Amino acid sequence: MGMPLALVPMLAFGVLVASACGGGDGSDRIQSGETATRGGPADEGTAPETAIPRRDVNAQEPASLRQGGELRLSVFDFAENWNPRHIDGNNAQWSDVRGSLLPIFFDFDAGGVPTPNPDYVLSAEVIEEDPTVIRYRLNPEAVWGDGSPVDGDDMRATWQACNGENERFNCVTTEVFSSIENIETGAAKTEVTVTYASDFPDWTRAFSIPGVLKAESVADAETFNDGWGELRNDWLSGPFELDAFDRTQKVMTLVPNERWWGSTPRLERITWRAIAADATAQAFANGEIDAFEIGADPDAYQRALRVADAAVRKAGGPNFRHFTFNSEGGPLRERTIRQAIVHALDRESIGASDLAGIDWPVTPLNNHVFLHGQEGYVDVAAETGLDYDPEKARALLEEAGWTAGDDGIREKDGEKLVVRFTRLATVTVSENEALQARAQLREVGIRLDIDTIPITRFGPTLSAGEFELIAFSWIGTPYPFAGIDQIYGTGSESNYAQLSMPEVDELATRIAAETDEAERTALANRASAIIWENVHTLPLYQRPELIATRKDLANYGALGLSSLRWEHVGFVD
Repeated sequence: MGMPLALVPMLAFGVLVASACGGGDGSDRIQSGETATRGGPADEGTAPETAIPRRDVNAQEPASLRQGGELRLSVFDFAENWNPRHIDGNNAQWSDVRGSLLPIFFDFDAGGVPTPNPDYVLSAEVIEEDPTVIRYRLNPEAVWGDGSPVDGDDMRATWQACNGENERFNCVTTEVFSSIENIETGAAKTEVTVTYASDFPDWTRAFSIPGVLKAESVADAETFNDGWGELRNDWLSGPFELDAFDRTQKVMTLVPNERWWGSTPRLERITWRAIAADATAQAFANGEIDAFEIGADPDAYQRALRVADAAVRKAGGPNFRHFTFNSEGGPLRERTIRQAIVHALDRESIGASDLAGIDWPVTPLNNHVFLHGQEGYVDVAAETGLDYDPEKARALLEEAGWTAGDDGIREKDGEKLVVRFTRLATVTVSENEALQARAQLREVGIRLDIDTIPITRFGPTLSAGEFELIAFSWIGTPYPFAGIDQIYGTGSESNYAQLSMPEVDELATRIAAETDEAERTALANRASAIIWENVHTLPLYQRPELIATRKDLANYGALGLSSLRWEHVGFVD
């Protein structure tokens, strides 16, 4: 499955969404799609200092594509909660489904630079600084499925739901909205003024990913939390709308929105079908679906290469594979044990095993904010001295009183040192990482027991903290320095490690308001070092964005940091 990352200077992992597998999954990924400019293809050059393309989508002028046709895609399962701003809706695959159904206020080019999407936003400009004040002019033609306008009332309701003032709203993050002081409408409700409490350089984040929600759909905590069990056209606004959903057969059909005021969608139908993670490659080979995300699955990659009239599209995106350590889970309550595990894990070996047979560079990621090759990247593993070193792992455990027993497993006060790893059934990369970690931890005297859960339990398991060690992917966005509070902030719904780091909380607040790039970078790297030392999350490697598609499918594929315009997706005539 695929929570996104391209190699762009000063790019950090943006507000993120969780992904179960080596493919795609999460909240800010919701609008991370394709065409960067309103009418035509965007630049598909390579990212700085790398041979990895920024974007690979077979970009074509929409008008040159065949009118009509069905695009058949897959998800591992459908959502029980479709609210993109709810913690239980924070899944990249569901964001892919929602992408053609909800407002997109900003387009992103191949470098991740946002510009207003005129279908919804005619203009957005900074009218004051310190504090930041933004004036939006919304498109008066933009409407929801019931015909009511997309306006400032919806922006205000979305902000009030997730600004943190009412904890009954189970928002995936309150980070950006908590920085807003007020939202007011002018003579017309399409004239909107957003006032921040201080400087806020990333102001476009607020309503770009996952965008604005209909006021009625977030009017109170009950509706926000429990009212999104089904997709309702009257709460949606996009080039497509829901035609049918067969929950028994697990098939969803989308068709062009009859109320859509923008350019005519090229496709006549998008069909989403639930297919197990380990069956998607075969479904593609059989011609049952037209595209799928390969992710870190060597077997799927090789199968895709053998399919006639198919292409594997590749880009660097803000996505990274990692281990999350539950600081409230069994022996992982002790920081010493968490640090010993970091010393015991050969992440280069794990990454090489995950990606064996895939044309993708394997280098351990040693920063929670920046990628290799990005300006500002600091190797915090080297800086803190907390990296692969089995002898240090053994020494730490000995000092903490954990001595080797007759079977080689360490024990203390009659208790064996046993850690549980939760792996996801049907997700090959998850199984591989569990097995690799078990063998490596055994070398330093830690027994790793592997629990297997169905992929449908992935989100609930994270939310309930029903794990000790788990591996998945975070899918990010183009926004620099975002996501620190979301993933690592005290009390955040996405802080699955359940670890409080007050200094990181303070740094996240400063980073959000800091306008000097050099200072923001220094603060972000300080936060990453603290996170690394406390072993909240251990990054493995930048996860590849590899999309297998039919060769004649256009304006769809590996997006990197660019955004998808579903009305431009179609087939070459």
